[in-house]
Amino acid sequence: MQQKCLKSDIYINENYFCDSLEQAIDVDFTLPDFCPDVSKIFKCHAVPRIASKSISGNTITIDGNVIITILYCDKDNGFCSYEHIHHFSKIAELPNDVSGCNATAKIKCDYLNCRAVTGRKIDIHGALGIHLKIFKRKSREIICDIDDSLIEVKRITAPVTTPMGYTEKYLLIEEDIPIGNGQPSIQNIIKTNSSVSVSETKIINDKAVVKGEMMVCILYCPENNMAPQVVKTKLPYSQIIDIDGITDSCKCESKAEICSLEVKPKLNSNGEIRCFSLTAKLLLSSEAYCSNDIPIIEDAYSRKYEAQIKRNILPFERIVETTNEKFNCKKSIELDFNINSVIDLWCSMQNCHTKFETDKMIVHGTLLADMIICDENNVPLYVEKPIDFEYKYPFNPISGLAHCEPEIRVMSCGYTIVSPTGIELLVELGVNASIYEKEDITLVSDLSLNEENIIKRHDSTAMVIYYTLENESVWDIARKHSASVDEIIKINGLENSDISKVNMVLIPIN
Repeated sequence: MQQKCLKSDIYINENYFCDSLEQAIDVDFTLPDFCPDVSKIFKCHAVPRIASKSISGNTITIDGNVIITILYCDKDNGFCSYEHIHHFSKIAELPNDVSGCNATAKIKCDYLNCRAVTGRKIDIHGALGIHLKIFKRKSREIICDIDDSLIEVKRITAPVTTPMGYTEKYLLIEEDIPIGNGQPSIQNIIKTNSSVSVSETKIINDKAVVKGEMMVCILYCPENNMAPQVVKTKLPYSQIIDIDGITDSCKCESKAEICSLEVKPKLNSNGEIRCFSLTAKLLLSSEAYCSNDIPIIEDAYSRKYEAQIKRNILPFERIVETTNEKFNCKKSIELDFNINSVIDLWCSMQNCHTKFETDKMIVHGTLLADMIICDENNVPLYVEKPIDFEYKYPFNPISGLAHCEPEIRVMSCGYTIVSPTGIELLVELGVNASIYEKEDITLVSDLSLNEENIIKRHDSTAMVIYYTLENESVWDIARKHSASVDEIIKINGLENSDISKVNMVLIPIN
């Protein structure tokens, strides 16, 4: 006989695809006429960005571009640069139809080789790694109660983080960035570094308000062959994002990515070039979730009939901690030549991994510091140094298995020349992370009774004396004798189901 089971839905983000794709970079180009010939290449730097994603059936198309910057020296030891934009379109066939799913993609340059075929022709070979995750909010039906007075039910609650919605929105930023009053006018741009961060997400009137800032650092060559100059600025932004189903009780985690960036010198009304025109497109992604307790049935039995019980193991996941903060990383670097000046310095994230200890989460990672330095003869030299960092976050696990995929960004880089051959670097890093705990819980998925098989009882007695075993619970005893848990607690004068100090109990036989 099928019992009347009361059921409810739980919601999870189910992964349909999670893997890395490779996109090759094979490009050659010729320097334009306004660029001098290459004498020596200092650095070939690639910044990949994803412009758009689209899903159709079991196919996903990822469009993007790679900004390749060649930093080089001409025959007169002059510092030069050229920026080439390479567009790409990656089409991937997936195992299943993923229509209606959400897709996130992270991209990085795995490797890059650059060589000057001639003084004007550059040959580039490399590969991009695209980490793709496709998921969808999906419901699972579970039993939360059983409507039968003869069935004993062991109820527990599972703390769960329920996904409420995921939305992406593009934001266009257009801004003029002036140079300082004491800085010389602009001749051309050598290189642009940028990063974007989210500082706050608020839920107001069923909408998410995302606030953050975009950091921009521009290295430019002034007129009259003066030394290169640096301009740094922070551009704040605020954007409202609609997310279906969110309420004021929800929390929201947001991230930002730069999809495209264009910076050009701009002529003012006096015929001078004393500012830059910036146009950027950002992708803001927000995921809303609610933390609540889900009632589930861990075990059940009938006091009258033999029962057939089906059990499932379901993974329950919840967010237990979130952090969005900044921290500093210091590193002293000793060079094998005397330093006259530092033209530019920037850092990029190489890798990071997370581990958990008893009372904290630790993130170990490596940055790559790129420096263009003039030696004592004022000859520009390129220096590349790895920087190890460690970030600690106090954390005490509640239960289950903890995991975290932190997002760590380089917010700013600074330096101090501390000796003729020594530099101290100060890098500000921003970390955005949610710590999840996952626990596999066995629960009752179905229960049916066989009314032809009635449980045999002790007809000659109404009560049984039972001597408890070590670590045995009232539920274990009641289930073994097909008795009522509440009656055992009542008859034996117990305050609850704890019998750790009791070595004998009376069991009523109904």
